[in-house]
Parts: sequence; structure tokens; C-alpha cells
Amino acid sequence: MLVGLLATACSQEVPLAEQTEAHLRRGDVAGAVELVEKAARHRPDEPAVQDLHVRVLLKAERADAALDAYAQRWGQGGTDTPVVFREVAAALLRAGLRAPDGFLRTRAAAALAAWHAPDLLPIFREALVHPEASVRALGAEGLGRVPGDAASDLLRATLDDRQPEVRAAAASALAGRSDPVTQAALRKAMADLSPMVRMRAAAALAAYGEPHATEQLLELLSDRSDSIRMQAAAAVGHLGIANTVPMLQTLLEDANPYVRVYAAEALVRLGVPEARPLLVGSLSHTNATVRLYAAEALSNLGDAAGSQRLVEALGPDRDASVRLYAVWTLARLHDPRGLPVLEELRWHPDAQVRMQAVWTLGELEDGAGLGGLRGSVLDVAPPVRWQAAWSLARKMGS
Repeated sequence: MLVGLLATACSQEVPLAEQTEAHLRRGDVAGAVELVEKAARHRPDEPAVQDLHVRVLLKAERADAALDAYAQRWGQGGTDTPVVFREVAAALLRAGLRAPDGFLRTRAAAALAAWHAPDLLPIFREALVHPEASVRALGAEGLGRVPGDAASDLLRATLDDRQPEVRAAAASALAGRSDPVTQAALRKAMADLSPMVRMRAAAALAAYGEPHATEQLLELLSDRSDSIRMQAAAAVGHLGIANTVPMLQTLLEDANPYVRVYAAEALVRLGVPEARPLLVGSLSHTNATVRLYAAEALSNLGDAAGSQRLVEALGPDRDASVRLYAVWTLARLHDPRGLPVLEELRWHPDAQVRMQAVWTLGELEDGAGLGGLRGSVLDVAPPVRWQAAWSLARKMGS
């Protein structure tokens, strides 16, 4: 309850806490907000009062105002209270999932998937019953990283979702859960009408050496869908299933260049170095997107051979999303050449581009993006501010 939070946050200000609680008990949320805002203005150097201000704004369901109130302390040289900031970011997740803007809903779901903290389980529950399949799928993806029986129960139930992409996400998320109930649910999912669901379920079971699952992955390497062949190749490569090498080698001649890239990466993972030249050769493909896919595949292997192609994609004449993709891929190779572009795009006139730049900042390791994230919490566009808050909260909890 809020009264407990108030007492904790404001132990030196019992009268203020009591007055605020009295307003809230009467249902006078506006009066409580006015009271704490006045106290926060007069006592900006007292963290307990500032925290109380933020928490009352959250009680009033004014998450964006709470974020602004919290961010003001940075400009005043105040100290952080990570637990309070995480409460703000969690409230923004809920607000994002309920937002009328579809792009913001998707970004909120992606942030939830990336954060995947156990205390966010109630928000995961909300995401899993969201009307949009993309939100449900991202919710399932993140829930796979949350330990415990409650998460397992939710994911098994999601295997019955009406949309195959959601069921597929749930099957992938159940990988690594070895209890008999989950294993039985995954075996049932291997008979799903959707090849995507069958592939994800088989990959989850093949990790435990289940022969039938491995056989199904081998069959899916020749599926008529380019996407399924690509995903199956990635799965067997990561799982280290050596008896798939002959089939992967045939995929090096596949008509789809993306399938060839995925197959080559899988073969290198399986100890077939002869496949690397295909990846390097794909860096010169006539299609620019294929070139970037090849560069990413090499980066997945810790190979910087595609760095020059990525640097070329940083050029100001390229689409902003391509530039950000190149920044992210270079950063995975610990190559800082994309960072100036990231700072440039953080000030782009399009709020969606700024939001994507902020997401990329959040993916940087070793605290490299913290300064930019704090700055973006003050962005004029709420979606940009919220993305910055989600990324910061995740880093605070890591």
C-alpha cells in the first residue's frame, strides 16, 4: 500500500506523509498531489520529499509527470533512488501498452521483453491478453527469461493462443524448462498446424537431445518457406546438431540469399570453416540488405570482416533505420565508429527515429549509453522519454 511507501520514503516527514495519506483516503488525489508538489518546490534538496512527490504522482496515474519530477533531480545534482525510478518505468510500461499509438505499444512490449524482471509479472499478464498479437508475442518472449512456476504456467497457456506467431514465441520461451509438464506441452506443439510453431517447439526439445525433435528440425531445413528454412538453420547451428551439416551444405546453393547466409553462419558454428567464404563473399552482394545481413552474421561469430560494410551504412545518405542497425552491429564488435551517428540521431526531428536511437543507446554495454539516456529522459516527445526510462531502469537492475 502507498502508506507503507510513504512512511519508508519520508521517515523524517511524518506530518507530510500523514497529510498526504489523509487526502488519498478521502479520494482527494488532486489535493495530495498539490500538497507534495508544494513541498517538493520548497525542499528540493531532500530526497525523501522528492521520492514522495514521485510516488504520489504515480498514485494519481500520472506516470509521465512522475518521470519529469524524477528527472528534475538530475539537473539539481540530486541522488538517484533506483527503486523509485523503476516504479516510474514500470508505470510507463503499463501506460505504453495501453497507448493509442501502435508504435508506442510495440516499443513498450519490446521494452518489457528486454527488462524481464520477476516483479513485472503482473504487466506480463496484461501483455499476454493484449488484443495485438505482436504485443502478446513480445510478452511471451520476455516471460521466457523470468524464472518460476507462474511464468511457466502462463507460457504453457499461451501455446493455445489463436495466432501462430504468439504460439511460436511461447514455444521458444519455454526452452530451458525441463519439467515434465512443459516437455509434454512442447511435444504437443510439435504437431501444431503452423511450421513456425513446430520449428520453435522442436528447437526447445532438441536442446535436451530428443531424437524426434532433431528429426523435425532436419525436415524443416527443406520447408517451402524461406523464413522457416532460415530459422531452422539458425536453430541447428546454435544447438550444435552435427548431423544437419549435409543439409546445411545444400542450403548454400539455396535460391534465397538470406537462407544462404543463415546456413553459412550455422555451418561455421558447427565447425565447417569452409562456409565462411560464402559470408565474406555476400558482403559484396548487389543487394545492400544482403550485405548487411552477412555483416551481422559475421558479427554473431565475433568476426569483424564485415565492419567496413557497416561503416559504409553509417553514411548520412542512408535511411536512419539502416544507420542505427549499423551502429548496433558495430557496437556488438566493440567498434565505436558508429557512436557519433548515434548522438546525431538522438536529435533527429522525427520522434520515432529518436526513439530508435535511444533504444540503441540502451543496448550499448559498459555504461556507454547512460549519459545519452539521461538526456533523452528530458526529450519533448513522451515516447522518446519513455524509451529512455525503460532502458535506464533495465540498466539499474542489471
